[in-house]
Amino acid sequence: MDGYCSSLLPAVCLVLADPKQTPPDDTSLEKLLDWFKDMHSKSNGQVLLEHQPCLLDFISSVCASKATDPAILSFTLKLTGLLAATKQDFHLLEEGGHLVCVFEREAWCVCDLWEDASVRSGWIQGLLNMLKHQQALDFICRKGLLKVILQLQNDRSLFVACLANQLLVQILKLLTPSDVTSGSDAVGSSESSSSLDWVSVSSEILNAVVEALSSEDHPRVLQGLQLLPMVLSQCEEPIRSSLWKHLLTPLEVLINRGSEPLTQPLMTVLRAAVMTPLLVQSEYKVEEFLEAMLGTGNRKECILCAALIVKLEKCPEVLKRKAIDIILLPLQCVSTQSQDAAEKEVNLVLKEQLSQKALCISLLVQSLSSLAELAHNEYLFEGVCISSVTSRVVLLLRVCSGHCTSSLLHVNACTQLIGCCKVQRCGLDTLSALSGYEDNLDLRKDIFGVLLDYLQSPDSHATVLKKTFQAVLRWIAVCSSFPDLLQFISNDLFPVLEKRLCDVRWEVRDSTLEFITQLIVALRANSGFVEVLHTSGMVSILLSSLSDTEGYVRASAVITVGEAVTSSVQQMALVSKSNLLEEALAQMMSVLSQDTEGFPRRAVVKTFTSWLKGSNPITALNSFLSSVLSLGGNDFDWEVKMHTLELAEVLTEKTTTCCPYSVPSFTSSERTRLTQSLSKLKDLGLFDLLLNGLFDCDRPVCEKSCKLLLKLKRLTAESVDFDHDALVLKACGNRWGDEVQRRFHNKQQAKASVCVLNGGGEGTEKDLHCIQEIPLSVILQILDLDDMERMLKLSSDHVVNSPRSLMEDILSAAQQSEENIVDCY
Repeated sequence: MDGYCSSLLPAVCLVLADPKQTPPDDTSLEKLLDWFKDMHSKSNGQVLLEHQPCLLDFISSVCASKATDPAILSFTLKLTGLLAATKQDFHLLEEGGHLVCVFEREAWCVCDLWEDASVRSGWIQGLLNMLKHQQALDFICRKGLLKVILQLQNDRSLFVACLANQLLVQILKLLTPSDVTSGSDAVGSSESSSSLDWVSVSSEILNAVVEALSSEDHPRVLQGLQLLPMVLSQCEEPIRSSLWKHLLTPLEVLINRGSEPLTQPLMTVLRAAVMTPLLVQSEYKVEEFLEAMLGTGNRKECILCAALIVKLEKCPEVLKRKAIDIILLPLQCVSTQSQDAAEKEVNLVLKEQLSQKALCISLLVQSLSSLAELAHNEYLFEGVCISSVTSRVVLLLRVCSGHCTSSLLHVNACTQLIGCCKVQRCGLDTLSALSGYEDNLDLRKDIFGVLLDYLQSPDSHATVLKKTFQAVLRWIAVCSSFPDLLQFISNDLFPVLEKRLCDVRWEVRDSTLEFITQLIVALRANSGFVEVLHTSGMVSILLSSLSDTEGYVRASAVITVGEAVTSSVQQMALVSKSNLLEEALAQMMSVLSQDTEGFPRRAVVKTFTSWLKGSNPITALNSFLSSVLSLGGNDFDWEVKMHTLELAEVLTEKTTTCCPYSVPSFTSSERTRLTQSLSKLKDLGLFDLLLNGLFDCDRPVCEKSCKLLLKLKRLTAESVDFDHDALVLKACGNRWGDEVQRRFHNKQQAKASVCVLNGGGEGTEKDLHCIQEIPLSVILQILDLDDMERMLKLSSDHVVNSPRSLMEDILSAAQQSEENIVDCY
């Protein structure tokens, strides 16, 4: 423990134990507890209580007080448990009677405090903190605390109930296999004051769980079910199998009852059981229970169970096949007419459910969502005719868009699905997921046909259009090698996109631009696509979108135009289309200098950075770089400034790439190139950008500027032969000038430096303020960049979060008199 903090701790303990003092807020107490945890973990076996006896006095004082605050008592409970986590401190606390004083409620002077949920949770967390060794378990069992823990499992506070479950699992984990089997004392006579019947301890917990699952009280059943996966995954044999044997009957009852709210928790339990050896032992009925879950409850719950079952790693093949059939069944019923007698009998209830609009939509959404999730794992669909499934999804999407056909089984179901956005979105997601199967490539015309219908439909919702764009992109990616793809894009897709870019809804225009961007990126290596992009008139539409009325759309348009230019450069298409680059640059500079919203301006700088980083540099950008750095560096949006600094970093790397960072090894020609490169950066205004950014009001901007200046300092500072006076910056008229000169003045050798800068004579303070120009090397020496970088990396609350500051704040608050305390309201 830090010496100063150690000296403050007794006074802090007195303040916290004093009921007349207003307790610190919960956050301060938690920070103090975190400090104790950290200190305890680094104690290296030292007995903390021997060095800090004030903690024992604090614990006794809080429990003996008749006016203890609930927050302070909760803190004391957690702290005591934390201290008792080591055997040495545990013995000190037990010998002094502090453990009984803290964890037996009857010992408290104010028993009503138990009604406060924070006290109950603190009590459990204290025991959890302590339960790191067998002596702690021995204490819990001897003092009858297990009964209290089991009661808290059904606490009205869900947080307390969950903590109780965690504590019960920790207790069962400490019951080692040999202990449970033999019933012997785990600790041994030398370490334990009594011999416990460990079988009875575990049985008490198991019987309580059985009682909870057999209860008619739903919250109690739910808490019991939430405990089981934790036990199954964290505890060893024979506790695991013993627990499962006890629960076979109540679990079977719950599964057969088919209660909808319990479906998910029951499946979580069975999923945990599948991951254990219990699955392969028939007497434990795990597989039987899984199959039973497929036939209970309503059809929606069956589909949910089926989706979970199919994803189980060790799912039996027969059960997996049945689960997949259940997932596909609603889709089959809606999209087909041919069924045999057995299927009609099985689907009688389902057909009735599909005739009800709300239930029909719910079932189809669940079926499609499960199908989409499973489609991403091809091995899950072994033995399934994927093309048939895909055809049904396509047909369902046509139904939802109003294209009913006579082959459909349910006319009622079809009419109520027309225009249903939920089913449309799920259907499009599923169609996207099914793009990964080669069997579906033969269906591409039907698939692109239905997707084109959705893009053309004036009734398509904005979110449905966004899903459609995603599906089109997925299918274009897998069909890129087909010769008819470019014809589809040119003749069918682009005309629709041009109309969507004029949509009255800005969300649609934005989604369309986003899609075009992704399309260009996906097909930029295809020279035929790039040619189609320019000959179709699409580029002119994109350029006009730079003047859209909505800022988000203008930002997306900037990105799209940027990608169009990049793809053209890569395919050497700008030789005959130079007007695209000229117009794009002109409009983007207009956005950067005049747009009133930040998103478009950020997009412009990001696009320029992307162009600069590209393998095929766009040289026309060079003449605009000075303006970009100036505009971006002086922008009021801090993200624009950050993006400008990223552009500056790329520019620096590109410009100095011929100059190695190992400066002492420079040859004369290399030093010349370095000087020329840095002079070029100076002329572009890069150094002014970085120095201004160093003193910006936004910390990320300062940090980035500092990082880049440090790189330049390393590049220039080591070589004695390098001409350090070659790069001279104007100090006056810049934001950074006054600050640099102030720091210069504070240096011990300020007068000598000023004298040198002014050509001799003793410098004065007046001379200093008259400095017009300063070499860059001198500026970088004046600025303690390493220290600035260290401070900038610290979190803004690093001082507040220190234990010293925390303890000083607690003491300071206690010293304030009542008349000096101001009501914040």
